Amino acid sequence: MIARTTILALSLALAGTPALAATVDEAPTATIRIDDLKLTSAKGRETLEARVRTAARALCATGGRSLNDRMMEADCKATALAAAKPQVERAIARADGGTQLALLMIKPGR
Repeated sequence: MIARTTILALSLALAGTPALAATVDEAPTATIRIDDLKLTSAKGRETLEARVRTAARALCATGGRSLNDRMMEADCKATALAAAKPQVERAIARADGGTQLALLMIKPGR
């Protein structure tokens, strides 16, 4: 089977508070490189999951220390991870089918 490299855009449109609401086009984007991962292995999949969590954490960081800021960050991360899950699963399924993806892009709506 021939492995093809494609690019998968992973857009996470987050439902947030008015302070975080923005169109997807205005939102910051994190690009997650995955072409160096072997998604058919457990280690590759774990690394992908860790990269997605790290990107979600970075995109959702408010820099604030108040309880409200931390709650907003936690909600943002939970929403981002939930939105990413089906797309990560598709990337893994494609790898199982012989297609190697180049990257994932996370774009939260804030």
